Amino acid sequence: MTNCVETDSRMNSATQRSLAAAATASGHERAFARLRAFFVRRRTFLGMIVAFVLVAVAEPTPVLLLAGAALMALAHVLRIVCTGYLNKDETLVTAGPFGWCRNPLYWANFFVVVAFAVMSGRLVALPVMLFLWLVTHAWTVAYEEEFLRDKFGEEFDRYCRRVARWTPRRPNCPGTGEFSWHRVIANGEHLNVISAWIVAAMFLVEMVK
Repeated sequence: MTNCVETDSRMNSATQRSLAAAATASGHERAFARLRAFFVRRRTFLGMIVAFVLVAVAEPTPVLLLAGAALMALAHVLRIVCTGYLNKDETLVTAGPFGWCRNPLYWANFFVVVAFAVMSGRLVALPVMLFLWLVTHAWTVAYEEEFLRDKFGEEFDRYCRRVARWTPRRPNCPGTGEFSWHRVIANGEHLNVISAWIVAAMFLVEMVK
């Protein structure tokens, strides 16, 4: 659920819950719980590490580089719109992209993952990137939904009945929340955009070598 955004200075609800689950687990479940917590907490970092590995082995072509850059630009437009609505864990946002599906920010992450694989020219990397996205985001969404259900109760349940977790569809009623550029900056989205395009520039450098 992307009504929660993680930064290094403030762990979000999903990270807190994953760490709590790891701390209270026992036996064989403890090792698995620690693994879940690692992937939830470090999902962005892991994605960037894999992207840099892709740069090291990249064989980009002009067509694939352009296609990947176009896809990533669209993904970042979606991310910017999403983060402009987010008020971290304080309010349940149901307007904007969150009226179409409950995890639009994670759809944007999916498109960024695909874009990196395409730009690298190593399409064999795509299943690896998608597996990493699936593992990290599936566990993150599960913990976020627990938090939002505990915090917002019936309000969140009504939202779930009205809006699908992943399948986008036109909203049938107005949602709550307004877009703000201040929230885009507060959520650190400008840093995500800059870092992603630095990686894209590295693919370009590899191509023109």
